[in-house]
Amino acid sequence: MRNRFDFYIKISFLVAIWVTIIFCLLVPDAPVKIRKKVAETVIRAVELPNQMQQLKEPPPPPKPQMPVAAKTESEVQQTTTDISNFETFAHNPVAPQSETAVPFLAAETKPVLKNKIEPMYPEFARRAEIEGTVYVRYIIDTMGNVVDARVIKSLHDLLDAEAIKTVRQYKFTVARQRDKAIRVIMEQPIRFSLEK
Repeated sequence: MRNRFDFYIKISFLVAIWVTIIFCLLVPDAPVKIRKKVAETVIRAVELPNQMQQLKEPPPPPKPQMPVAAKTESEVQQTTTDISNFETFAHNPVAPQSETAVPFLAAETKPVLKNKIEPMYPEFARRAEIEGTVYVRYIIDTMGNVVDARVIKSLHDLLDAEAIKTVRQYKFTVARQRDKAIRVIMEQPIRFSLEK
């Protein structure tokens, strides 16, 4: 029986293959129905709410009048403003803040750095020979001052703190959008090199 076991397996395998071939030849092919799906396009006209309708540009401000020489001293006194005493303020007036800060590229008039301050290299970092670049993201407010400075790519705690301290001392010209002072977001790499 063991000698014929391999023979029976081979015969049963060949019979199964022949039965499958005969079955495939005798059974007719079923027709394949292809359904084309037609997408319906619906166009709707929707009236926009008042908030979303196109805003009209405000008219340009009137041009300033040319100065004219005063004929009498009383005319000069009427148009002269009182001299303010700024020492009476408890603190400096704060400029109105814009709602949100916009990226640097979105401003029409870009802020320009007036005074760049080189970072002080911390002595411990110099002795440890730590060098590289710290990347700082900050907001320039409507007065040209740096606010909300944060490290976005750190190097070392000492160098990160020095980079923040340096960037906070920067002073910029004011960024403008449609002649209005705006806040802008900027990123600045601060390089610390032992060769300096």
